[in-house]
Amino acid sequence: MRTRRFVSKGVLALLLVVSFAAAAFAVDGKLTLVSLNDVHGRIYPEKDAGGLAKAYTVSEEIRAKDPGNFFFVHAGDINEGPLFFYFHGKPEMTGFNAMGVDVGTIGNHEFDLGKDIFFEALGYAEFPVVVSNLRFKDGTPAPLPEYHIKTAENGMKVAFIGLVTPALAFVTKGSEDFRPGQDLPAEAERMLNILKDEKPDAVILLSHCGLDADREIASKVAGIHAIIGGHSHTLMEEGEFVEGPGGWKTLIGQAGSYARHLGVMELAVEDGAVSEESSWRVEELDASVAEDEGIAALIEPFRKELEERFSEPIADQPVDMDARKGAIRCAETNLGNLVADAFRWKAGSQVAIVNGGGIRGDQVYPAGKISYAEINNMMPFGNTLYVGKVTGDELLQVMETSASALIGEDDEYDESLRTPTGGFMQVSGIRVEIDTRKKPRLIDNNGVLREEGDRVVKLEILGEDGEWEAVDPGKEYTLATSDWTAGGGDKYVVLKNDSFVSMEQFIMESTAEYIRHLGEMRADVEGRITVIK
Repeated sequence: MRTRRFVSKGVLALLLVVSFAAAAFAVDGKLTLVSLNDVHGRIYPEKDAGGLAKAYTVSEEIRAKDPGNFFFVHAGDINEGPLFFYFHGKPEMTGFNAMGVDVGTIGNHEFDLGKDIFFEALGYAEFPVVVSNLRFKDGTPAPLPEYHIKTAENGMKVAFIGLVTPALAFVTKGSEDFRPGQDLPAEAERMLNILKDEKPDAVILLSHCGLDADREIASKVAGIHAIIGGHSHTLMEEGEFVEGPGGWKTLIGQAGSYARHLGVMELAVEDGAVSEESSWRVEELDASVAEDEGIAALIEPFRKELEERFSEPIADQPVDMDARKGAIRCAETNLGNLVADAFRWKAGSQVAIVNGGGIRGDQVYPAGKISYAEINNMMPFGNTLYVGKVTGDELLQVMETSASALIGEDDEYDESLRTPTGGFMQVSGIRVEIDTRKKPRLIDNNGVLREEGDRVVKLEILGEDGEWEAVDPGKEYTLATSDWTAGGGDKYVVLKNDSFVSMEQFIMESTAEYIRHLGEMRADVEGRITVIK
C-alpha cells in the first residue's frame, strides 16, 4: 500500500508539470531580467559605489542588446532611512520610474512608517507593485495586484507574482494592520491556479522572503520558472537551480543589497520549462561604472534638501563606532552600548535594551564629527522610546528571546520559530552570559511559545550600590526600549503589558540628546554580553 501511494503521488506531480507546461506554456524563447533588491533608500553612491544612476547605466547597456525581451524588476525593501522618513518614498520611486522599472514587489521595510505612508509611497510608483500573500488582519486582501502580465517582443507572455515574508509583523514596525499568508508554497500554488486562465509562457516570482524560503518554494512547487529574491541580502554570483515536484526546475537569483550590484538573469524557456542555457550573474556597481547624468540630476535635489537639514555636527566622535550587521546582531558593540545607555539615561530606568536590527548602516562609522544625519542613518525607523516594568523572570525570558537569535555551530536555525537575527539585544544595566550550544527559545510567527530555552546561563543587574547582583525572578525592574520591542516586535511578546508608556521622543533624538550630554560620542565594549560557542 505504501508503494502504491508513493507512486501515485509521483505520477500526480509529473502529470501536473506536464499538463501545466503543455496547456499554459505555448511560446518558448529567451528573456533578460535585471533586478535590484533591498535598496533600503540607498539610492546615491557611497564611496563612489552603488546607487540608482550607476545601476541605470549598466541596465541600459544590457537592455540595448535585446530591448524587446528585457524587463527591469525589483524584489522589495526599496524604502528605509532618512529619505523615507522625510519624503515618504518619493525620491526612490522617482528614480525607479525614470529607470523604466517594469514591475516590483514589496518588502517589510515599506511598512516602517505605518499603513498610510506605505500606501502613499506606493502611490508614487508608475509601475505595478505585486504581492500575492498580503492581507489585512481580518483576512481581506490588500488593495494591490496579486500578479501582472507583460508580453515580450518574442511573443512570450510573462506573469509576475510577489510574496512577502510571513514574519512581517515580527520584523517591521508599522505592519500591525496586516497579516501575510504564512504558507508560502501554498500561496504560490494558489497563484499558479489563478494564472491558468491567463496561460503565461513564464512565471517569475519576485520574492521578499529570503533565500531559504525561496529554496523551499522551489522544491515544493512546480510551475515557477524563476525566483528573483530579496530580504536575506544574499549576493549570489551564480544562479541556483532547485528541483521541485516531477523534476521541475526553478532558477533562483538574488543581488545582495544597497544597490551595490545589479542582478542579471538570462532566462531561456524550452518546451515550457527552464532550459540549461539559463543563467544568473551580478554586475558590480563600483567606481568604474559611470553614473547616468539624467538619473543623477533627477534625484539630486532630494539629497541636497536632506543634507541641509542634517549636516550640522553635534559633537566629536573620538572613536570608531561599530554598526556592522555581522557584529551588532550577534555580539556586544560599542555603538550598541551607547544607544542602550542613551535609552537608560533618558528613561531613568534600571535596564535598557535595543534590538541590533534597529541600529543600521552596516558599517563602521569612522572617528570624526557626528551629525544628526549620521545618527538618523543609524536609527532610521522613526521609533519612539518606551519605558515599563518587568519582573526578573520576564527579564530572563527577554534575554532568552535575544539568545534565540544567535546561530550556533551545527544550529538548525528556523526563522519561523526563532528570533530574527535583528532581534538580538544590545543592553545597558545588565550583563548576560549566553551558551549557544544549549537549547534556543522557540516562538512561532503567531507569537506562541513552542519551547522554553536555556541558553542564558548567567544574568546580572547593576545594583544601586554599583555592584553586580543576580537578577531576582520575583523582583520588579524598570526597562526602557523602543515602541517596536515594547509592542512585541521580533517576538518579544513577553513585553506586551500595560505598564509600558511612551516617553514621546524619537530614539534618534534621545540618542542625540545623550551624546550632547556626554559632550562626545564615545563608548567601549565592556563585557556586558558574553557568548559561548
